Amino acid sequence: MKRILSVTLILGSLLFFLSSCAPGVSPDEYRALQAELDGAQHEIGEMAEDLAQLEADYQGLEDDYASLQGDYQSSQTSYQKLIERLEQSALVDISWPELKEFLEQDDTDRLTYVEGSFDCSGFAITLRDSAARCNIRCAYVEIEFFVEGGHALNAFETTDRGLVYVDSTEADQIAYVKLNEPYGQVSLDGVKSECIACSGDPAEFWGPLDYMTHSNPFSYSYYPDYQRRVKFHSESIDAYNEAVEKYNNGSKKWSYAQLTAWLDNIKALEEDLGSTFYQQGDKVKNIEAYWN
Repeated sequence: MKRILSVTLILGSLLFFLSSCAPGVSPDEYRALQAELDGAQHEIGEMAEDLAQLEADYQGLEDDYASLQGDYQSSQTSYQKLIERLEQSALVDISWPELKEFLEQDDTDRLTYVEGSFDCSGFAITLRDSAARCNIRCAYVEIEFFVEGGHALNAFETTDRGLVYVDSTEADQIAYVKLNEPYGQVSLDGVKSECIACSGDPAEFWGPLDYMTHSNPFSYSYYPDYQRRVKFHSESIDAYNEAVEKYNNGSKKWSYAQLTAWLDNIKALEEDLGSTFYQQGDKVKNIEAYWN
């Protein structure tokens, strides 16, 4: 505004000068003064446009600020309502047998996986909401791998076994999640407190079966041992097939009774390990759980 006033004063002076001195001014001087007057008028016009734009920008900023204030107040209100709802939540933790029964009856795992529209996140959200309808407290869990990508699953805080991770993507599995360790999955029927130990030589797996117990088959320590037993199972099958081939070719190293007992033990171990074997996942970099 100060600049406009000063130019206005100059313009006024020029006008006064032109009007009062015009009779004694040469044509060249008059044209020069007229050009200066035109330039001053043009500058005033530009500054007036700048001022109008600044005023419009200022008004826009005021409108944005008012909108942000409204959004902030709305977010604060929503957050407070969420806190109140969580404090009044009737969702409860349940025991492992109750959780297993819920998973067996729930049909989330039977939904169809669709890349880009219903992936692991869709399964995890669906299971969480299904649990809420049954008044069961459940978390939506996101894990990030050291390699590219991540995964979504669920968690339940059981009253007798502590934290249990569940991956329902296309099948109900118990998940094993620990920072800096590979992501693991075991089928629901493969998680047992007492299981076949697999302590001997997989190439001599025809003797009486030994059993071992785990204090908590949902802790991460269960998973490496499960993987060891899966490897034992695979190696024993290979050794058995080789032994049968040699036996059929006349080898007397094994008796028929030994081979029969060996096959029975392999079948028992296969059932003990559960209906499905899953490949070991990538190492976990980060874990975030969101409880309902």
